[in-house]
Amino acid sequence: MASDLASKEQGAAHHEDAIMPPNAFQSDLKPSDENVKRDQHGYPLMPQPSDSKDDPLNWSTGMKLAVALQISWLAFLGPMAAAVANPAFVPLSEAFGITIVEASYELTMYIVFAGIGPLLVIPFANTYGRRPVYLLGALIGGITNIAAGYSPTWAGILATRAFNGIAAGSPGAIGAATICDLFYMHERGFYMGIFTLFVTNGPHVAPLIGGFAAQYLSWEWCFRIPGFIQLGTFAITLFCLPETLYSRDTIRHDHEPNSYVDLLTFRSHTLPQRKLQLKDFWRSLYMLKYLAVALPGLYYMTAFGYGSVLFATTGAQLFSEFYGFSVSQTGLMLSIPLLIGCAIGEANAGWLTDWMVRRYANKHDGVRMPEARLDALWFGLLVPIGVVIEGVCLSHFETVSWVGAAFGMGIANCGLQAATTVTYAYTTDVSISARD
Repeated sequence: MASDLASKEQGAAHHEDAIMPPNAFQSDLKPSDENVKRDQHGYPLMPQPSDSKDDPLNWSTGMKLAVALQISWLAFLGPMAAAVANPAFVPLSEAFGITIVEASYELTMYIVFAGIGPLLVIPFANTYGRRPVYLLGALIGGITNIAAGYSPTWAGILATRAFNGIAAGSPGAIGAATICDLFYMHERGFYMGIFTLFVTNGPHVAPLIGGFAAQYLSWEWCFRIPGFIQLGTFAITLFCLPETLYSRDTIRHDHEPNSYVDLLTFRSHTLPQRKLQLKDFWRSLYMLKYLAVALPGLYYMTAFGYGSVLFATTGAQLFSEFYGFSVSQTGLMLSIPLLIGCAIGEANAGWLTDWMVRRYANKHDGVRMPEARLDALWFGLLVPIGVVIEGVCLSHFETVSWVGAAFGMGIANCGLQAATTVTYAYTTDVSISARD
């Protein structure tokens, strides 16, 4: 009987490991432990901060917010720069003698390599720090965008979009880890919401710029303008963005605290024992074995594809053909409804998921669990609802105003923003805790 019980326990443990990374949210903290540091509600902080001033968790609220806004802006710039040319697919196709569908391949090229890039840069960010990746991403992103604006060939544009995807798409991948470097679990929903709001709305602000740039300047400026913005951002972050990578387990307590200048000069030695290994490049893919990582990733991928990319790749042709929109009008259509939808979605997502975590803790003796955030995923149902509304309106464009399609796009993005905030916050809660 004892052996049967042991085998059942082992089977349950194996089943749990298949769902969630080992050690995720398994803590030795006891409510009665006097050494445990607590939040304002008396619950143990997760993770537990060190006593060092170098620990980003111990930085001032103002400094944390400044860093969060900088990395959110950097993550915003990549998708924004990639999507500025979306309203200009028609003049772009005319300039190179290609179809409108072929013109959209420049966006496809960026998206593909923006997905591949994080697999290459995340190991470097986890070993040598976040700051070098952010800076190189802004620098290379700016250079490749400007190069695309001066490229005389279509092949040259596609090549620059590939390198731009690897570089400028990286901040979106490591930004969530930076938020976890700075904030406790019960704070992450709000600040992760700010970060994802920037990431999601990059492609939505872009058409507002690109439509007028293409109509009143030329399509080349759809690449040059974001390139110059990225180079300007590189100059600012070079002096204003500190390093946040820190290990509370291996740092010596007798070392001299780093000055702010140390955090800017790549001379911080907080992780001297960590070395880059070949297996680090497979770790992200390895995490897909856990359902707690794979399913939210699949959910977000689907929501983003139908709630954002679908509108970006089809909008220029459909609204030009059905409603006779000019380039600038197309830019407005691909921007304003999506911005409004995302703003409404985030207003009901970030703070709500943090409240759900606190409510769970109130009912379970101060224990916080990431699954408490998942109830907010129901907002994600607005994505297919909005897409269906837009599709029905466009299929009856002769009798239905473009306003109907705009409402559908806004509804879809309301659901997309809520789904993005929840999946980012939940997945990082699980994976960061398992890593630490």
